[in-house]
Amino acid sequence: RFLELVDDGFFNDQLLYRVDPGFVIQFGIASDPQLQSRWDPKAGAPIAPLPDEPNRQKFRAGSVSFAGSGIDSRSCHFCIALEPFGEDLGTSPHETVLGNIEVEDGGILALESIVRNREDQGYGNLLDIQGSLTRGGNAAVISQYPGVDRIVACGRI
Repeated sequence: RFLELVDDGFFNDQLLYRVDPGFVIQFGIASDPQLQSRWDPKAGAPIAPLPDEPNRQKFRAGSVSFAGSGIDSRSCHFCIALEPFGEDLGTSPHETVLGNIEVEDGGILALESIVRNREDQGYGNLLDIQGSLTRGGNAAVISQYPGVDRIVACGRI
């Protein structure tokens, strides 16, 4: 599913709406509500959530996983684990490590920069904007939160 989302441009211009320092960075709401409605069953997508898979490795800083809300709830929301509490993920059925962002490629430094920016902006974790983002896309929240980090573009290499 992740590569299907990449190929559809789902992650382009996407806001990192949840940043919980020491726990997770979460994303998965398209900048355009029409694009969201193709992939998110809660937004009307004609696809079923993905079934859970067994987790085969321990979470660590930089581990990428689907985010979910219970059994077989994975669709298009993702999270990236942060130190130290993100390492406790993996106990819920939808929490399965898909891959890891590595220190060597500068990815962990980028995550640390995102956390610092959120703390500097003083926005908190912004979980409460998920509904507005889903219904109205970035336009619904960006004027109120102009400093939120985003994924500019995402594609295959």
